[in-house]
Amino acid sequence: DSSVYYSLAPSKAVGIKYHGGNLFCDEVVKEGDKIVELKCHIDNSEGRKKPKSFITWVASDAIPCEVRVYGHIFTVKEPTDRWEEEISPDSELIHAKALVDPSVREVVDKKYVNKWHSNCALQFERIGYFVVDTDTKFDSESNTGDLVFNRTVSLKEEVFKKELTAEEIAAMDQRKAKAKKANAEKEERMKIDPMDFFKLAAEFKGKYSQYNEKTGVPTHLADGTELTKSAIKKLAKELDKHRKQQAKYKAANK
Repeated sequence: DSSVYYSLAPSKAVGIKYHGGNLFCDEVVKEGDKIVELKCHIDNSEGRKKPKSFITWVASDAIPCEVRVYGHIFTVKEPTDRWEEEISPDSELIHAKALVDPSVREVVDKKYVNKWHSNCALQFERIGYFVVDTDTKFDSESNTGDLVFNRTVSLKEEVFKKELTAEEIAAMDQRKAKAKKANAEKEERMKIDPMDFFKLAAEFKGKYSQYNEKTGVPTHLADGTELTKSAIKKLAKELDKHRKQQAKYKAANK
């Protein structure tokens, strides 16, 4: 369970796009190591917490189809004499058991498919733009026959999408924990009364034994050594800095 993974997972909630409510995964059903079913429930209660991510979905009466996703032919920008070795294995990905929303039924009928003109084009959310392929034999009245889509244009977001490694996820978690700790320490520091600053602040605690009764600025080190005027002046500036930071913090967190 990763703190940077916001999609559907056991005991986590996601929003259902265009539907409303939070979808919770209650149980993952497996056959061996293969996941075959997710048992979930929807929370439609008022005041529910807004989820960090939303997922797209298709209805139970979705239309089966084949989706062909085309990418770059080569793995390099400029193919060399060894171009056969540089052909991308992902230049064509075929999803033979895809599902499409039934709202497209009328516009993808075989009667509109013709190899001599541009066929119906649709945007599949988060994936790209697709056209109906001439292999389509779909009959909208009987809801039978092959329905095939070809991707013509990908979305920009896909270019920048990257699957994080376990090391990268661990590093992100570590940075988040470090930032959380720093924020907690800052909050505690801003609670310190200026008169007690040199007694309670982590970097000064235990360093001094005597303080000015009016300002709280130290006058003697822990061993009793009297501080010089320049040292006291420097500490007074440090205290003034704390007062300003504290005032700014309180104003921002009223």
